Amino acid sequence: MKKTAPLRNAKLRTLFALLLAAILVLSASACAFISDLMPGSGSNVETEAPAERLIAVNITPVQSGGIRTELSFTGSVRASAQIPVMARLQGMVDEVMVNVGDFVNAGDVLFTMDESDIQTNIRTLEAQIATADAAVRAAQTGVSLAGGSAVQGQILQAETAIIQAQAGVEQAELGVEQRQLAVTQAELAYQDATTNLQNMSLLLEHGDIPQVQFDQAESGVNNAAIMLEQARSALEMAEVSLEQARSGVAQATASHDLVARNVASENLRRAQDGLAQAQAQRNALVVNVEAAQERLNDASITAPISGIISSRGVEPQTMMMPNVAPFTIISIDTVLVHVNVTETIVNRIENGQEVTVNISAASSVPFAGRVVTVSPTADPMTQTFGVEIEIDNTDGLLRPGMFAEAFFIRDEAADTIVVPRSAVLVDEGRSIVFLAIDDEAVRREVTTGIDSGAEIEILEGLNVGDNLIIRGQTFVRDGSPVHIVEEGVS
Repeated sequence: MKKTAPLRNAKLRTLFALLLAAILVLSASACAFISDLMPGSGSNVETEAPAERLIAVNITPVQSGGIRTELSFTGSVRASAQIPVMARLQGMVDEVMVNVGDFVNAGDVLFTMDESDIQTNIRTLEAQIATADAAVRAAQTGVSLAGGSAVQGQILQAETAIIQAQAGVEQAELGVEQRQLAVTQAELAYQDATTNLQNMSLLLEHGDIPQVQFDQAESGVNNAAIMLEQARSALEMAEVSLEQARSGVAQATASHDLVARNVASENLRRAQDGLAQAQAQRNALVVNVEAAQERLNDASITAPISGIISSRGVEPQTMMMPNVAPFTIISIDTVLVHVNVTETIVNRIENGQEVTVNISAASSVPFAGRVVTVSPTADPMTQTFGVEIEIDNTDGLLRPGMFAEAFFIRDEAADTIVVPRSAVLVDEGRSIVFLAIDDEAVRREVTTGIDSGAEIEILEGLNVGDNLIIRGQTFVRDGSPVHIVEEGVS
């Protein structure tokens, strides 16, 4: 667009020169005609042969420079990283902290899950550890008393251990009763929800209720089933605790019997075995507490990377299933442009190569990119090679999904003779140009190289400084007299 005005002016000047030459020719013809009509203008007057007409041309000195040809390929903008965030636990969502479009840092909490069941499990396990500690102490006492002589004192200590173990059994039995009551309540809730769903199904069939009300009833059955399963799991754990407590009573009783019978070597061995078993049971409980603590930590789901929330599929008070991605985080500090290139250019592309990318939706100014990936094999369907270009996006202008056009250099030459493409003509299969030398057009055959469409490289036939005819070259022949209208116009 910037060259339009100069080109228009040059064309006007050329047209004016041609019109002027035509007027001069017509004037000369008119004068000759009038001269023939005037007296004394008979055949005895000698006439001169008309001179060859001057052709108006524009010239420019031949210069050296650079030239390149490019191939463009279209593609789209992608995020440099796209991470789905998944919960490890199954349960009720408690609170959601972020929404689509929010920026988060790595480690920020995205949402939390209900921790009440996990906390209850931890407290139950801690109570079981306390009971196991008592069993370990009782077993240690049994070991220490197995070979001693103070039988009465040892028996008293063994009886104390039995009382403590029995207290643990009572506590465990209370826990079982509580869990059985919770199971009963959960079963009743599930039955009520099932009955309600059956009623809703009949109403839905007759069109008495909307689909959403039936869906709510169906969701109620699912939630009640989950709560029933959790209550049954808690009952099983309580029953395990009860069995462990009863085992503690048995161990304490066995230690008491060992002391009472005062059997030295055999009882000592058995006491040591009991101690080892009590310690193993306690260690297992500690491992269970640590696992429960990890599940408690998993109840707070955090961002694995810094980025922007691109999708959200979770709401408070809804059930979250494991291995489902309720959030997706994308990183767009840098973006990737993916294009598919043909075999004609792929071998000229390498990692680290700078590429110009037009993304008109973001800016009219091209972006500078860098090749980061070149596929080693072609897609069997399209026979093209995938190329990824990385672009800095700290200003946030580029968004995934935008249309992009990448330009790759196909041929390039520097410090070579470059002339306007229109100055080169084809005559009988040969490339030629015309030079202005001593007010005459001189035909010159040339060898061409890179052709960018607007300009063309001359490999042979021209020298820097030659006056190349760039306007009027189609009207001249070798040796035609020329009139230079303007110089240095390209």
